[in-house]
Formats: sequence, C-alpha cells, structure tokens
Amino acid sequence: MNFYTSIQPISEYLSSIRKIQDYISVDLLFPSKWSLPKSLKDEIEIVPFTSEDVNTKGISFVCKMEEKLVSNLFDKITKVIKLNKDREIKEILFKQTIEELKKTFEQNDLEKLQNLYFDFATETEDTSNLDEYDSGESEIIKLAE
Repeated sequence: MNFYTSIQPISEYLSSIRKIQDYISVDLLFPSKWSLPKSLKDEIEIVPFTSEDVNTKGISFVCKMEEKLVSNLFDKITKVIKLNKDREIKEILFKQTIEELKKTFEQNDLEKLQNLYFDFATETEDTSNLDEYDSGESEIIKLAE
C-alpha cells in the first residue's frame, strides 16, 4: 500500500492522521449533509469529533495498525466519499430535470405530453451500495453534531 495513493482520494476532507498506540485514526471533515452506510459501523470504529465549521462534521475512522485493516479502512473512506458525491450530483440532476419537466408541461399540449417517454440507452447502474444508506443522516453523523 502506497501512502500517497491512499490519502490522495481523501485529501480534500483530511484533517489529520494519528497513531494511537496500536491503532491508526484518520480524521476527516465531511459536509454536514453527508451520511455513512449503516454497515460501516460494523466493520470499523467510527468516532465523531467537533468541527469548528458549522457546515462540516468531524469523523475519525479508527482501526488496528495492520496492513490489511488499514488498507480496508482507506477503501471504506473512499467509498463513503464516492457514494456521497454521487448522491449530491444525482440530487442536482434531479432538480434540473424537474425544472425542465415543468417547462415541458407548460409549453406543450396534453396530446404531446401523453406521448412523453423516458428511455436510457445504457444498462441500469447497480445501486445496491446506496441501499446501505439511512434515509437521512446516520446515527454516527448525528453524534458529531
């Protein structure tokens, strides 16, 4: 495991990395609207901490200082970031699509609208990872408030 390639994907959110006895703690500052997969708290230790910025929440991801566990820790953190960024982008696209649909409904007659059809040329994306998310913020994120 290369240190740079491990921290580069999370560097935007990285606050600190600490060694505490036989453990490593990766401290991150996430946007306050982000949440964590429910399954994550079963796999690694998560400890909230206070952030000076009201728009962010501090989360420490902790595991035993063993190569496999540390590698898994960074993989899980990267997954959390990706899933939350994807969710933000989807939310933006959803809002844009709603606005476009409003305009379409205002500018077209009923006959044309009844033929409205949505079709995606690509296969549907597997969203099973998103099923792990709470509908809102997870218990862990709430603790960091």
